[in-house]
Amino acid sequence: MSAAGGRRKKKSALDLYRDLKKDFEAGHFKPVYLFYGAEPYFPDQLQQILIDHTLPPEDRDFNLDVVYGPDIAAKDVLGICQMAPMLTERRVVIIRAFDQLKGNKLFTTLAKWPNPAAIVFLVCETRPRFNADPYRTLKKTPKIAKVVEFAPLWRSQVGPFLREYASSRGYKLENSAGQLLIEFLGTRLALLVQEIEKLITYVGASETRVITKQDVLQASGQTREINIFELQDAITDRRWVEAHRIAEQLLLGASSRRGEVLKILAVLNSHFLKLWKLHGCPSHGLKPADITKRTGIPYTMIHKYRKAARNWSLPEIEWAMQLFLSVDSEIKGFSKRSPRVIMTLLITRLLSEPLRN
Repeated sequence: MSAAGGRRKKKSALDLYRDLKKDFEAGHFKPVYLFYGAEPYFPDQLQQILIDHTLPPEDRDFNLDVVYGPDIAAKDVLGICQMAPMLTERRVVIIRAFDQLKGNKLFTTLAKWPNPAAIVFLVCETRPRFNADPYRTLKKTPKIAKVVEFAPLWRSQVGPFLREYASSRGYKLENSAGQLLIEFLGTRLALLVQEIEKLITYVGASETRVITKQDVLQASGQTREINIFELQDAITDRRWVEAHRIAEQLLLGASSRRGEVLKILAVLNSHFLKLWKLHGCPSHGLKPADITKRTGIPYTMIHKYRKAARNWSLPEIEWAMQLFLSVDSEIKGFSKRSPRVIMTLLITRLLSEPLRN
């Protein structure tokens, strides 16, 4: 036991997914599963794995039901859960948006008297109220129901997940390529996996089967010289003319200028957030590993970020982040101004109105 009393480290969503995937592939099932949380990718994948390992395609017409909470009455779907399978050992019932199923309190009976020939898969879109039924009873009957929260992965966990996914598809994803995808798209796994599938098509059946940073740039219509991170550096270094030139080229080459502006805003906001966190770190006595943990800045980039932090005061950083939020709201609100004008005004305000107080 550790000094902390031997408490077990809480498993990540990825660990929980791996455990359940292993169980499903081995044919080990509980009568009821209740999944919730802000990362929908894992319940979606487990749903398909469950179907693949319980019902052959020819049995699914009669023994698989997929329903949505708002579209059906609780007593009707509960009746489906209690039906016997037809010409096979099991039936599977999947209820999406279970939290929106009116009268789902009836499912308390399923926790007490489950159908031994059915697997019921419940997915909530919001966090359940575990002080009320059916959630309270489901959570208190672990032999019958498996209740799992799939929280978003930490940013540091997303890169390894992407490399593992690419490897499962027969490709190697370089670390720098994975980080670039995360900078571009954030940490939503479904979106990132979709992008890797596009990159696999882009790279094709090459001998090396390696996805590089340059592949990510080229597949997104960007180049080594004209990309979001060159724009980020130009803004950080206050190179006014260069920043406008790169932004103009990015928008000209984008299939959706509005989408490109939103992507630029996401990258810039992430960058300035790291600068803001770095300003909050002690200037001396903090190890690089601790700085990385506090700020999310990669170990190899700390020197570069420290230089940028000296170029931007804390009030300027906070003002810039407020400006990003304002522009984000404007473009999502379908402003009458074109994305090109919005981007030009953003850069002009960022680099022409320094706050030195």
